[in-house]
Amino acid sequence: MDGDTEVLTHNMRPPAVIDVFNLHAVISATQHGQADLVREALKQGVSPNATDDDGCSLLHWAAINNRLEVARLLISYNADTNLVGGVLASSPIHWAARNGLVAMCAMLVKAGAVCNIRDIQGYTPIHLAIQGNHIGLVAYFLLKFDYAKDISDNSGMTPAMLCAKKSYTMFPLRLIVRAGADLSLKEHFSGNTALHLAAHDRNSSAVIELLQGNADVNIRNKQSETPLDMARAIKNPHILGDSLSIYQKHTKLSLITEMMEEAARKQGVSRTSCFRKCFVPPLSTYFFFMVPMFGFFITYLLFKYLPLVVATFTTLISCIFLMVLIRFDYHDPTYKLLPYGVTIAEALLMIFSWTAYAHWFVPWWAQMLFVLSVIALGFTLFRIGTVDPGIVKAPKNCHQLYVNEAEAGIQHQHKYCFTCFIRKLEHTKHCAVCGFCVNNFDHHCPWLNSCVTRRNMREFIMFIISVAVSSFIYCVATTHYAVMKIDENGLEKFLETEAFLMITIILSAMHAFMLAVLFCVQLNQKIDSQALKMSKKKTISQGVTTNERIKARRAGHHHSHNSDYNVIHHRPSVSKRCHNLLEFFSSNGDPNW
Repeated sequence: MDGDTEVLTHNMRPPAVIDVFNLHAVISATQHGQADLVREALKQGVSPNATDDDGCSLLHWAAINNRLEVARLLISYNADTNLVGGVLASSPIHWAARNGLVAMCAMLVKAGAVCNIRDIQGYTPIHLAIQGNHIGLVAYFLLKFDYAKDISDNSGMTPAMLCAKKSYTMFPLRLIVRAGADLSLKEHFSGNTALHLAAHDRNSSAVIELLQGNADVNIRNKQSETPLDMARAIKNPHILGDSLSIYQKHTKLSLITEMMEEAARKQGVSRTSCFRKCFVPPLSTYFFFMVPMFGFFITYLLFKYLPLVVATFTTLISCIFLMVLIRFDYHDPTYKLLPYGVTIAEALLMIFSWTAYAHWFVPWWAQMLFVLSVIALGFTLFRIGTVDPGIVKAPKNCHQLYVNEAEAGIQHQHKYCFTCFIRKLEHTKHCAVCGFCVNNFDHHCPWLNSCVTRRNMREFIMFIISVAVSSFIYCVATTHYAVMKIDENGLEKFLETEAFLMITIILSAMHAFMLAVLFCVQLNQKIDSQALKMSKKKTISQGVTTNERIKARRAGHHHSHNSDYNVIHHRPSVSKRCHNLLEFFSSNGDPNW
């Protein structure tokens, strides 16, 4: 850890053995981490606050080169941690913050360094950490200094404003917003808030985080413009760069405007109906959960009581209207239960149609097989919905633990989830839909409203099998029933009376095929994962998840010799596959499988 960073030398001469302690030799020893030579110089009377011609102290050079042992030595000799020097008139913590050195900054803060000194450019250490996208360091500053969340540079730019202007990801802005930053502050030049800047630069990630932090969309800048005005005024997709297609650019622009307008309605800026004010989660969430059931029921009534042409035309127009009206995103709390509602509704529809039609015309063994598969479907659906998939809960003192690790010099060695404030294990991933970290993450299944992990993977595979089997049996039985009716009464008469049954046959055939393919893909992954576990390659030692396979394929497109990609695409022998298959189904949900 100590000495891993690149040495930024004051001069190009090699470090000299210090007989007569000249300042250049001491600085060179500091830059190269030669703590013994620096200690000897300090004992001989060299001041720990000695500076070079530019005003840079020994602690400045130790900080920028990440020489922790030398910095610790200088601090023990009472070096001034807030000494300002150099061309940019900055303190040692400024230099460390530019390079994102968490352990060095933590050592300086513990020794008395502060975060409210501005350099000649007007930046504080947290501004520099944001510019370098050093998320771990931003988190440390926010936890150590309460004023850091709202501190401004010389132009009045707060950390939130700088993120809205410079960072196009959710971090570190999410940290700043959740720290309680004042989002109504304005910068000096144009009087813009962070939301103004995010809207002007079309920073959709920043807009989302700021609106979740209840940023006011009605604050006016010096040009009397609100963030909502900016969102509506800027309609040129070319400002988003060349990496996106024209369609994606227009979609992004309209999405930001819609988010702003929705926030304006919630904040009472725009006029809205009483129904819309009340129609928010969880009411809207449960409403869309019931929509598929109502949809299937209404469709059944249409085909039962209206002429076939009218029912078909009405159904198609309704589907197109709903697809245009509803911008589906299962990350949105409003629509999060919609796919799960489709799963429940289709299962109930299949049971209802079987009871009403098919079960009269199939042999007893087919009825028994269908009933058993439906029971398995319901049981696995219940198990997946109720069993903990492996949620990792943060301890109550998670923030203090993070600070302690940073000050112990070990924080930057580990990956952290800065939403949950926990240290992530090798196969832990934060699920954006569920809102927490999950151990042994495979993927989030919106159709089951749950994360699929190694803990519930067997139930997931059994659910896939039960759906595929029940759909196949239903499809064959109802198709047999339909053929019999067509032979008796003709196709035209059958469609007039039983057209809705044809819809269920098509749906069941699609489910049988797609779930069979999904079963093969998942089973192949589990077989390969056991082979990888037993292989001596160290890149993936605990198995292959859907998430890892996606990442490896992306890596493989960019690096043909990528080790992760090559390991994942290793193929075991047939006998090994059979052994792995038996081991998977006998693992009893072992999270280390």
